[in-house]
Amino acid sequence: MELFNKTIGIRNRQERPYGAISSKGRYEEMMENAKKIADDISKEDGVIGITLCGGLSRGYTDELSEIDLDVYLEDDIYKVWIIGMGPVPHSDALWEDNYVDIEFLSFDKEIKDEWDLIKKWDASYNVILFDPEAKIEALFNKKDVFSSQEKFYCLSKSFGKCMYIGNLVILQWINRGDPIAANQLINNALSGLINLVFLANDEYPPYEKWALNYSYSLKWLPKDWKKKISEILLTKEISIKEAERRRGLFVDLYKDCWEKIVGKELRDLEFIDFITLHELQFIIDNSPVPFEKFAESFDIKHLSYEPIYKFTNITIKDGIKFISFNRKKFIEQKEANFPEILEWSKPFLKKLKLT
Repeated sequence: MELFNKTIGIRNRQERPYGAISSKGRYEEMMENAKKIADDISKEDGVIGITLCGGLSRGYTDELSEIDLDVYLEDDIYKVWIIGMGPVPHSDALWEDNYVDIEFLSFDKEIKDEWDLIKKWDASYNVILFDPEAKIEALFNKKDVFSSQEKFYCLSKSFGKCMYIGNLVILQWINRGDPIAANQLINNALSGLINLVFLANDEYPPYEKWALNYSYSLKWLPKDWKKKISEILLTKEISIKEAERRRGLFVDLYKDCWEKIVGKELRDLEFIDFITLHELQFIIDNSPVPFEKFAESFDIKHLSYEPIYKFTNITIKDGIKFISFNRKKFIEQKEANFPEILEWSKPFLKKLKLT
């Protein structure tokens, strides 16, 4: 669904979210050790490139840190190393008093594979230590794309956590008189809210381990983000009153993030209303729309849902199926305050622009 523009080159931004960790620990020493280990491994046959990943690549270490390295190999060499016939161990090991985690990767497979968002996030911080033919740089540039489809997926998943779990379901448990379930679900919904604030900044959502900590450094945050998150996490007692307090703070933060993404005018729209508004506007702006063109970007079953169903017609001309907007019916319904439309659909229908 083309609701967003794709973003290319996030890893090349001068300022990125970073960990709020006070100790640098053995950073300089571990960086030197990482370079030495990479240099030793790079001398082996079939090594295409080596990158530093993990916390060290993002600028910090502490007593919990290790040296994380990704070793990109020719495919035939990878098949030898991965079964224990290579010169170094795979995964966690001890290397001259350094805790290391070395990942073997087939370069050919990495080129072909689709990277998920967590892998893109991790790679966007990787430091290239060995890349004689610039193949790793080219690979990272190719994969460093936050697509419109991925953004829509993040938005829909976050909405499910925020306004379904964090708002509606919690309210249901409040009304059913179960404060334990209501308070537990607020904690459950927080991961969706945190990912949403990264989307509002056009940043990859981090691995859950780091997400909240990294959110503190984002360029845009809802007002009093850290303070309100702390107040949401603080459960003073297991009660209905406490669930209502925490839910109120949660929904306020969600609405601020939602407004940042879709604009102030659409702040109060539910996610499904936002999608339907976009679909109807697309039909209005392009009417009559070839059915296949609509199907390229939207779910065709939405054509059978109200209110799209009541304001569009499907026609066939020269064997081609078209979707047309029924302007006359829409204007008549709007003037009468949409008497044939569900009450909760009326507010967003009034935001449609007839071109």
